[in-house]
Amino acid sequence: MTKLIEAALTPVIETAVPALGEETIRHMEIFRFDRGSAERFIPWSDHGWNCGLFKVSCKDAAGYVEYALPSAREFSDLVRWASVFSRLRGMSVTEAIRYARKQQQWGPARMQLAVSALADLEINLHRHITRERLGGLPLERSFLMNCSEAYYHF
Repeated sequence: MTKLIEAALTPVIETAVPALGEETIRHMEIFRFDRGSAERFIPWSDHGWNCGLFKVSCKDAAGYVEYALPSAREFSDLVRWASVFSRLRGMSVTEAIRYARKQQQWGPARMQLAVSALADLEINLHRHITRERLGGLPLERSFLMNCSEAYYHF
């Protein structure tokens, strides 16, 4: 079972973003945190789980979701597990949400992770916001890289 939290809405920075329908998914990133960072930033997760952050980006906005997955073989290879998300690249945000909701073959964890990050992206585009933090977690890439034991950009 996957545990996800809804993204915090503050603090934000106002930006100018094109209309939602024009934005397409440009890239995605998934960070698997090291144990210390997971315990620090995702305290609600079970000890020993694979925890991290999934980010979906358009030109001027991004959507984020934290995740906690059991430390099972199924989730151990981050690249293999997350590679299904690459199909979202190039889709509009609305199209990607519809597509992800139909991907039962991804399994509930991946489907929920994708839909949650895409929904956050849709909100951020609509409200013209750029996040600096997700709850207590800073979203600066260099910080996230320092907290991670695995990373995949696609």
